Amino acid sequence: MIKAVLFDFAGTLFGRPAYRWLSPPHLSVLRAPAPYVARMNAAERAVWDARDLTALANRSAHWILFRLAGLSFDDALFQRLHNPAFWLPYADTAAALEAARPLKVGVLSNISWDIRRVFARESLSVDAFALSYELGVSKPSARAFDAACVRLDVEPSECLYVGDDPVADGAAVAAGLRFAQISTAPVGRREPVLLRALASHGIG
Repeated sequence: MIKAVLFDFAGTLFGRPAYRWLSPPHLSVLRAPAPYVARMNAAERAVWDARDLTALANRSAHWILFRLAGLSFDDALFQRLHNPAFWLPYADTAAALEAARPLKVGVLSNISWDIRRVFARESLSVDAFALSYELGVSKPSARAFDAACVRLDVEPSECLYVGDDPVADGAAVAAGLRFAQISTAPVGRREPVLLRALASHGIG
């Protein structure tokens, strides 16, 4: 029996609109970093894998990524990428959070900054946040999912995880949770996939 729903943050509950201030090459690399990650040496890959544990690691990881792609990366760009003002809820976010009640609701995110202020700005509330930079571990580690379930006071088998990344979020299954994968797109271009994902598990 499902007693709680955990959501991913980026690309799931919140996203960013098409950037007029971000060049198409930069945006392309952010959306599909895999080819450049594959070219990283061992030291660079270690930084990349730890990118959501501290702000410094996140900045270093993006500098490596864009350097390998032959693109510039400065502090102004880094600040924009982490500016709450550039993160907006998807059209179905509020409805999905409401539909998930009266179950417990939480957010488990690989993130290097505090996203609570983004939820507060939009008057959206959840029961618990499990953020990688606070946990000291990130998805796809089972420890991240376990920590989130502890914060919601449920067993992994009693929790549904909703996210867009088949690898990081899909690891919920190996951790004992149920998993609903959604498709994603920039804010303003995505269909109401959250409500469908919840309904597919009898929620809402």
